[in-house]
Amino acid sequence: MLFYYIAEHNNKGYFMILRWVRFLLIVSVILISYKGLRAQKQDEIERYKKFITYYELGDFVNAESCLQNSLEFKEAFTKEILIAIYNNLGVINNRLGKYEDALKYFDSAEALVDENVQYRLSLADIYINKARIYGIIKEPDKAVDYLEQGLKIYLSFNKPNKEILFRISAVYLNLGLTYFEKREYNFALQYLEISKNIKLKNNLAEVALTYLNMAKTYVEINSKGLAQRYFLKSIESFEREFGRDYYRISSVLFDYGLFLRSIGKTSEALEMHQKALAICLKNYGAKHTFVSLSYKHIGDHFFYLSDYQTALQYYQNSLIAVVSDFNNTDIYTNPSLGSVIFDIRLLENLKQKAKALALYSQQQSDPKSRQQLLVKSSETIGLALQLIGRIRSGYVSIESRIYLAENEKETYIFATHIAQQLYELTKDDEYLQNMYSITRLGKSAVLRNEITENELLYRKYNTDSLNDKQNILLVNIASLNKLIQDEFQKPKPDSIKIDLWKGALFELNQSKENTENRIKKLFPQYETLLHKTELVSLNEIQNHLGKDETLVEYFLSNYNSDGKRRLYIFTITSGNVDYHMTYLDSHFARSVESIKQGTVNANSVDVYKTYTDALYYMYDKLIKPVEGSIVGRKLIVVPDEEIAYLSFDAFIRQKPDSDQVNYEGLPYLIYDYTISYGYTSSLIFKRGIDKQKTWMVYAFSPDSGIQQKSLRNGYRNLQGTGKEIGSIFNWFDGKAYYGEKATEGNFKLLIKQPAIFHLAMHSRTDSSNSKYSYLIFSAQSDSIDDGKLFNYEISMSRIETPMVVLSACNTGTGNLYHGEGLMSLTRGFILAGASSVINTFWDVNDDASAKIMIDFYSQLSKGKEKDDALRTAKLNYLKSASPTYTNPYYWAAYEVMGDKSPVERGVRRIYFLGIGVLLLLGGILYFGVLKKLNKPEIPNNLTAGRQGH
Repeated sequence: MLFYYIAEHNNKGYFMILRWVRFLLIVSVILISYKGLRAQKQDEIERYKKFITYYELGDFVNAESCLQNSLEFKEAFTKEILIAIYNNLGVINNRLGKYEDALKYFDSAEALVDENVQYRLSLADIYINKARIYGIIKEPDKAVDYLEQGLKIYLSFNKPNKEILFRISAVYLNLGLTYFEKREYNFALQYLEISKNIKLKNNLAEVALTYLNMAKTYVEINSKGLAQRYFLKSIESFEREFGRDYYRISSVLFDYGLFLRSIGKTSEALEMHQKALAICLKNYGAKHTFVSLSYKHIGDHFFYLSDYQTALQYYQNSLIAVVSDFNNTDIYTNPSLGSVIFDIRLLENLKQKAKALALYSQQQSDPKSRQQLLVKSSETIGLALQLIGRIRSGYVSIESRIYLAENEKETYIFATHIAQQLYELTKDDEYLQNMYSITRLGKSAVLRNEITENELLYRKYNTDSLNDKQNILLVNIASLNKLIQDEFQKPKPDSIKIDLWKGALFELNQSKENTENRIKKLFPQYETLLHKTELVSLNEIQNHLGKDETLVEYFLSNYNSDGKRRLYIFTITSGNVDYHMTYLDSHFARSVESIKQGTVNANSVDVYKTYTDALYYMYDKLIKPVEGSIVGRKLIVVPDEEIAYLSFDAFIRQKPDSDQVNYEGLPYLIYDYTISYGYTSSLIFKRGIDKQKTWMVYAFSPDSGIQQKSLRNGYRNLQGTGKEIGSIFNWFDGKAYYGEKATEGNFKLLIKQPAIFHLAMHSRTDSSNSKYSYLIFSAQSDSIDDGKLFNYEISMSRIETPMVVLSACNTGTGNLYHGEGLMSLTRGFILAGASSVINTFWDVNDDASAKIMIDFYSQLSKGKEKDDALRTAKLNYLKSASPTYTNPYYWAAYEVMGDKSPVERGVRRIYFLGIGVLLLLGGILYFGVLKKLNKPEIPNNLTAGRQGH
C-alpha cells in the first residue's frame, strides 16, 4: 500500500488551529495500487479512481459517496482493500468534522486487521487517526491510549526507515502535546524531549515544532530562561530549514511575542509581532486570518500600554483583514457579517475593539465624546453577540462549541457593563432594559440550543425521514464551513475548492430552510417548543408579576480579575426595574463551600460558626443590597453560577451571638419571604402553555433492597416514604407504586399523563457528565428497564405534568457549567415540559422530609400556590421541631423550581362518586315516598282481585 499524507497548512500531518500547534498527527489516506483492483469489476476500478479525483479536488462529499457505494460490494473485496476503504472514509469524515462517524469507520478498519505482519503499519496508522480525533473532542486519556498502542507497533520494526522514525517522533510529540493539554507538564516535557532527540539523531524534519512546544511548556511551569531558549531555537531551526520568510515562523513569533510581553520586555515583544505581520503579509496577502491575528497582537501591545487610540487603528486593520469586502479604516465603522473569512477570529477582534473603545471613552473629558465612544463600543459588542448567535446556530463542530462554552459568558458580562455605563451617563431607561435583555440572552442561549437540538424530543414531532434529512443537512453545512475556513488559513487558498464548497453550501442552506419550513407546517407543536425559551419581553414579565412579587435575577462573572468577580443583581416588580452591581472576592467561594459542608456535617459544633457566618454573608451580599427595591413578600429567584447551590430560605439576617451554639431562633429569611426559583424568566413566565387541571398523583417508591440487588449500591431504605406517600391520597386521587412495582417501565408508561408525579427514591449524580446522572427505580431483569432513569432520557421525553416532586437526594444539584447553570435532574424535567419541579439541594433527612412533604400536599390541596404551600410546611416544621432539628439541613433542602401557581383543581372522582351516591339515595327516598303517597286505599267490602266474566 502507498500512503499519502494530508497537507493542511502543513507538511506530514502538521495540524494547527489559529496560532497554536494543538495536535500533530499522521493522517493517512491509503491509496490502493490498481494492481490490487484488477480482480475486481471495471466499474469498481472507475469508482475508486473517481474517489481519488474527488478527494484531490476537495469534493469530500462525492469522495465519501464513491467509497460508500463501493461498500455495497464489499464481499468481493480483499481485506486489504476493505481496510483502505474504511480508513479513507474515516479520514474524510475527520476532514468534514464528523468525528463520531470517523471513529466508526476507523473501528471497522481496525476490526479487519489481524495479527498478520503486513497489516501492522495500517493498524498503527488507524490508532493514530483515532487518537487525533479523541484529542480534538477533548478526551485526552483515550488519545493517550491510542497513541501508545500506535507507538508500540512503530517501535516493533527492527530497522525502521526514516518514514517510520518520523512517525515515532510524531507520536512522542503528540503525547507531549496531549499531556500539555492535561496540564501534566512534567510528562509533557519528557515526551517532547524524546521527540527532539529522535529528530536530531536521525536528521528528521521539523524539530522546530518540538522546540516550540517545549518553549510553551516551560512557560507554563514558569521556567522563563528555558522558555526563551527554546523559542529562539524554534525560530533558528525554521529559518535554517526553510528560510527567514517561512510562514510557520509567524506562529512561533506570535507565542514568543506574548511571552516577552508577559515578562515585561514590551519593546522586544512589539518587534516580534511586527516581524510576524511582515511574514504573514508576504505569505498570505492582505486578507487572511493570520494577518488579522498579527494586527490584533500589535493592537494588544498598545492596548496594554493604555494607548487605546493607536490600538484601535490596529484592531480596525484586524477587522479589515478577516472580512473580504470590508476596507474602511475609520474606527467608528464595523463590517457586516456577510463576508467573514473566519467567524471566531472576527469575534475576538470585535470584542477587543469594543473594550478599547470603552476604555478610550474614559480618557475623554468631553461628555459627548465619551458617550459617542461608548455607543460605538455598545454597537461593536452587539455585533459580537450576533456573531456568537450565528456560530452557535450555524456550526456544530466541537471546536466551536468548546470555544463558546469557555468564552461567551464574559462577552455578555462586558456587554452588560457597557450598557450600564451608558445608563449611568444618560439615565435613559432604554439602556437599563438593554442591560437586563443582555443578561437574559446570555443565560437562556444554551438552554434554547439544548431544546432545539434535542434529537429524540425532536422525533416526537417529526418523521424519521425529515429528522434524518435535517440532521444530515446540519452536519454537512458545518462540514463545508469548516473546509472553507481551513482552506482560507493556507498560505495560498485554492479558489477552485472554495468556490466549489460555497456553491454546495448555498444549495444546502436552501434545502435546510425548505426542510425547516416543512417541519413547522407539518408539526406546529415543534414551534411551541421553540417558543418555550424565547425571551419574554420585560413588559410581559412585569404584567405577570403580582403586586407583592419581586423577580430577583443574578448575573455573575466566571472570570476572576484581580481576585474579584462582577455581580449584577436585577430586581423586577410590576412597576419598576432596578439593578445593583458589586464585586465578590474569594470570600464568596469559601462561603459556598462552608454552606455545602454545613449541610453535610449538620450537627458538627466545629462547623457551626463558619456555616452561620456563610449564611449571613450570603444574605449580606445577595439580598440586603437590593431589599430597598423589593416589593411585597414573594421572591422569584433566578440564580447564576454557584448561587444556584444556595437555599435562600436558610440565609440569616444577622450572625448569632457568640455564646449561641444551636440553630434555634435564628432569623432565617424564610420568616420574611416566600421564595421560588427559576432557570430563566422566560421559562417561569412561559406563554401558550395550558395549565393542566388534576387531582391525580402517581407516586413511586422503590425498595432499596431491590435497588441494592440490581444496582449493587449500598442504598438504605427511605424509612419515611411509606407514610409520606400514603398521606398524599388523603387529599388527592391517584396510585402508588411501591417496591417491585416502582419500575422505570411503569413510570415511562405514565409519564405523558397530565398528573402530578411524586418520586421518593435515591438518585446519583455523575460528576463528570450530568447527562448520566440518574434516578434509581426498582429494576427489571432486562437491559431496557435497568432501574436507572438517566438525565438525558428525562430531558428527551415529553411531559405534560403541572408538577414533579423529586423527594430524593441531591436532585437539584449537578454539574455547574459557566453560562449554563446546574445541569441537574431538575433541569432535565423542566426541559421535558414539566411546569414546575420540587427538588432538593442536598441529601435529605427521612423523617423531616416526610413531615414537610405531608404538610406540603395538605397545603397544596387547599389551593395554595406551590411556594406558599412549601413555605407553610417548612414553617410548621420549625414550630414543632426541637432545637436540635432546626438546623437548615433538616428543613431547607426543598425548593420550588419553575411555575409556582396552584395545582389547578379538577373535580375529584370521589366527589363524583359522592354526588352519585347522594343522587341514588335521594332517588330511592323520593320514589319510596312518592309510591307511598300514591298507593290507593282498598275498601273493606271489595276484594283485592278481579274475577273473570
